[in-house]
Amino acid sequence: MKSLPVLRAWPKPFKKLVFTFVLISFIGVVVGGVMIEVTTHLTPQGVVEQYKGISKSKIEASEELKFPKPVKEMLITTHNHILGLSSLFFITGFLYLATGRDSWLQLSIAVEPLISLFVTFGGLWVMRYLWSPFVYIVILSGALMVGTYAWMSFVVMKESLSKQDKG
Repeated sequence: MKSLPVLRAWPKPFKKLVFTFVLISFIGVVVGGVMIEVTTHLTPQGVVEQYKGISKSKIEASEELKFPKPVKEMLITTHNHILGLSSLFFITGFLYLATGRDSWLQLSIAVEPLISLFVTFGGLWVMRYLWSPFVYIVILSGALMVGTYAWMSFVVMKESLSKQDKG
């Protein structure tokens, strides 16, 4: 099987396009992370309250009201994130695979955000309607998703700035 040339060997205009795409996409994901911090304070309780609402006993002490997310809003959140992020993770994973040799580790890293995307947003449904402690799986898979995506973005941007080896 014939493989693609490594990203480092791509023509300069393509590498600039790749760098710009990955940088802007990464900034978009960071803004999404800030949004999660603002709405959940990055705590398990904050995530549960964001989707299940605040219990009646805590409403008076709470600074803001949060109500259980209705099915329609859960569907919109799941649909938008899976559709948008799967395309982003596929493109970034494809570019990441173009940065080096074929290995099981590199392939695992390229596929991981797609698997975590399913676990994270499927897990929100489990946490919302079935079992609140599933929030820990949601947080773990979300952290893995963002961590591997950030790693791939860093490697792709670094390779797209590299000069082609002369040899």
